[in-house]
Amino acid sequence: MATITKISAQKRPGRYNIFLDGEYAFAVDEGVLVQFALAKGQELTPDQIARIQEQDNFRHAYNIAVNYLAHQLRTRHEIWAKLEEKEVPPAYIKQVAAELTEQGYLDDHAYRDSFVRTQMVTTENGPTIIERKLREKGISPELANREAITDIFTPAEQLATLAKLIAKQRNHYRRNSAREQERKIRQHLYTKGFAGDLITQAMDAADFTPDPEEEADALAAQGAKYWRRYASKGAAVQKRKTKQMLYQKGFDLGAIDTWIAEQETEDA
Repeated sequence: MATITKISAQKRPGRYNIFLDGEYAFAVDEGVLVQFALAKGQELTPDQIARIQEQDNFRHAYNIAVNYLAHQLRTRHEIWAKLEEKEVPPAYIKQVAAELTEQGYLDDHAYRDSFVRTQMVTTENGPTIIERKLREKGISPELANREAITDIFTPAEQLATLAKLIAKQRNHYRRNSAREQERKIRQHLYTKGFAGDLITQAMDAADFTPDPEEEADALAAQGAKYWRRYASKGAAVQKRKTKQMLYQKGFDLGAIDTWIAEQETEDA
């Protein structure tokens, strides 16, 4: 048996030094101090001391996890990784995870739902990218899958997001031909993680029928760029390369020929 002869507070808040038989023995968390009702004059057996220290180790790990959770929701994987980073033994990590789960602070199902809703509001990501991000955070395939995500991010909501993306990208590519706009925008939507059938539905609704005036302005802008670029190559190469580049950019061949003829007239 050992007797507690002194209990003193450390400079670090919430930590206390325990002295047994006049000698420093160990330190404990304030919660452990209260849990075991430690007080000066109390006698402790070796078994009691071992249990006190085990509980203090658990409290240390628990406090790390709670502080980590204080900033935002975390997944079980993130909590485990954080505690491993702090060199907490696996047995205590399991205890902490179980305690936090029971208290409702650690819930991968709720995390997934919250994450998907946040992505819907703050990003332009589709279900595929959202699923990948959830997997990266350690959410299991049973929770992070397309079906579960689209139960929250419904097709109707995805179409609304796609419509906004299309409008934004059309403005970005306004100097391109209607055909080139459609190609680039479709490609961009795929990279954002949306399904092909929804992309097609959204693109059809957007209507990429060329506006003659806008198409003519885009052709003139693109054509002038290539006409200048190949001016030093000689008239034949300038004409051929400009025509080739404009056709690759989706402009009508007849409109290209007309524009080049006008340039040749001006240059004559």
